[in-house]
Amino acid sequence: MVEDIIFLGAGASRAEGAPLQADLFRDYFKLCKPTSQSKKGEKTLYDRMRKFFKDFFGIDVDRNDLDRTSIPTFEEALGILEMAIKREEAFRGWVSDSASSDIKIQRYRQSLIFLIGTVLKGTLQGKATHHLKLVQRLREQGRLTKTAFISVNYEILIDNALLKESASIDYGVPIKNIDLESISIPNSEGICLYKLHGSLNWLYCPTCISLTLTPITKSGAELVYEPKQCEKCRGKVVPIIVPPTFFKVMSNHFLEQIWYKTDELLRTAKRIIFCGYSFPD
Repeated sequence: MVEDIIFLGAGASRAEGAPLQADLFRDYFKLCKPTSQSKKGEKTLYDRMRKFFKDFFGIDVDRNDLDRTSIPTFEEALGILEMAIKREEAFRGWVSDSASSDIKIQRYRQSLIFLIGTVLKGTLQGKATHHLKLVQRLREQGRLTKTAFISVNYEILIDNALLKESASIDYGVPIKNIDLESISIPNSEGICLYKLHGSLNWLYCPTCISLTLTPITKSGAELVYEPKQCEKCRGKVVPIIVPPTFFKVMSNHFLEQIWYKTDELLRTAKRIIFCGYSFPD
């Protein structure tokens, strides 16, 4: 029986080294600039982002002093594209022989979302300690099985902390697991971890409507340079990430189930502990 709910916001990830929304772009252009050893997808993503910031905001990311440059928030940058998509509008100069304006806008929108995963993967490599200490303390006090986690973060810090403590995870939705020889992650009966905005270790197939879990690995961040196919139907898999934007689309089949179960969970908890969440408007 769940008694406590720990709600994890961006500040919880920040404590481990992840950037806040306001720092996403600065960190990306500083830390993720491609080198001669970078993969083609990484270079393509960087080139798109460089063009996007030059065309829309007049910022040359290779020449401007980014620490002294006013950079738009992620919500502002993505909002420009999503408004155009929503209103079926176009941008001058964004029509080419290879792609129409609407396809190009969709492509850049997807690139912005991939940018989130790329930054998180680059800033959280093997540095996390606080989430693990939290899980260990809960286990020592005999409270882990009475605690559920709700997260609005995409990173897998709490996921990996639970796995390191040999705790099974209930994500609230059926997951088609592959390559889990040594890790048992049931679709029910486990520590509840409901991720309201998606997760970097989920791969979603929109063709057969299935969700694959990749434990320990931020596979959603790797799709930008290593596209993957669904093991079942061979369709193209995509990440489930609801970005920080004015137009949050929560219609994904699995996210709808998670939100419903989160609502049920919140009704029965005795205590809700907010960790790293600033309650924005």
